[in-house]
Amino acid sequence: MRSQFDALLNPRSVALVGASANPAKIGHIALKNLSKGKFKVYPVNPKEKRILGLKCYPSVADIPGDVDLAVVSLPAEASIEPVKDCARKGVCFVIVTASGFRESGPKGAKLEAGLVEALEGSRTRLLGPNTMGVLVPSSGLDTLFIPREKSKRPKAGAIAMISQSGAVSVSFLEKAEASGIGISACVGLGNKANVDENEMLRYFASNASTKCIALYLESFTDGRDFVKVSRGVTMEKPIVLLKGGRSKAGLRAASSHTGAISSASDTLIDGALAQAGVVRAYDEEELIDVAKALAYIDQIKGDRICVVASAGGFGVIASDLVESYEHGAGLRMASLSEKTMKALQEIVPWYSSVKNPVDLTSSVTDEMYDAVLEILQADQGVDGIMMSLELQPPNITKRLIEIGSKRSLHGNSPIVISAFGGERTQAMLREFEKRGVPAYPTIWRAIRALGALAKRGSYLRRSK
Repeated sequence: MRSQFDALLNPRSVALVGASANPAKIGHIALKNLSKGKFKVYPVNPKEKRILGLKCYPSVADIPGDVDLAVVSLPAEASIEPVKDCARKGVCFVIVTASGFRESGPKGAKLEAGLVEALEGSRTRLLGPNTMGVLVPSSGLDTLFIPREKSKRPKAGAIAMISQSGAVSVSFLEKAEASGIGISACVGLGNKANVDENEMLRYFASNASTKCIALYLESFTDGRDFVKVSRGVTMEKPIVLLKGGRSKAGLRAASSHTGAISSASDTLIDGALAQAGVVRAYDEEELIDVAKALAYIDQIKGDRICVVASAGGFGVIASDLVESYEHGAGLRMASLSEKTMKALQEIVPWYSSVKNPVDLTSSVTDEMYDAVLEILQADQGVDGIMMSLELQPPNITKRLIEIGSKRSLHGNSPIVISAFGGERTQAMLREFEKRGVPAYPTIWRAIRALGALAKRGSYLRRSK
């Protein structure tokens, strides 16, 4: 059975109010993006007969049949009447993209109240205002008013992004596309005049395509409900949150951005999130790094980490980052069993270190990596493996991508990849991402991801 939110994220028909024949106008860019989707598109413009080959309609009321979703791409003052039209027609969802509402002051707050009043007595719901709307790669739903040639969209995948900021969501999408990471959907909440983060969490909790939910929030609409909903969701799916407005300066900036108000101390928020099993991120890079690890792996059973490298220096750096609490993840370096170390000695050069970190030296081969990973994954004292790859050794080839992917996806202990280098290295990291293996361009980012996986595993064990 379709829910009302399916009309927002999986619509059968979309109307664009404010469609424009001028390629420089937002209403034209949005229509061009929508026209590539797997649904009917109805441009609304009383002055045009056709745009981009699509028949135009004077108003939403003139569109034949039902409309699941309407996007209003007009200035704030001109948005209220079209929303009323949508409510009268019975449109399921309306997205208002304009800014100039509550975030801009008393005049804007009055306009926003008018949007909400326009919905009274109807079943029509509102996303926004002050939002770029939604992106769903699997169906081609794209309400963003940014040209695709300026901001590439990611492929379909397992991460749902919910954001109170359009810029944060777009940068998240661009980074995902550049890294080969897929998303199930991206939803811009904007000012949250009608639909909030708690409703979106409930929707994605039951969305089969979504394996992890990433959020950027500047305020909680209902903090108690957020904790309650999150506690239920995190038992099945991981949530990672970047909370803006942690400082006094951040709170002031959030108020002028989305009209957000939050009076709770950050310490109180931190404790509540921990109780709900929400993994916290502190910048945009950490948000996407942790989200993909949680989407691909979900958790590790403990905090005992083994580091495998073909360069001694990287092994030392990784060991520090694993164990340090001040400048690291605060995890433990796994103690390898005698059986494991003896098995390793039969494979690696005699001068290699078979203690943790395991140093394969520059004599490493693809086959050596494969055999070593198999042995380490059989050790019951290893919860997770950080595999540091260096492509410079003469006997390393592209086969290492297949070997690392096979071991990461099918072995007992999850593997996170780290590779530090230039263009060739970046290309290899992208190949790992395509296969659903979390891969990072620095050791710290890989270790930090393992820390998030260990934190989630610990929460689930305590909860159950």
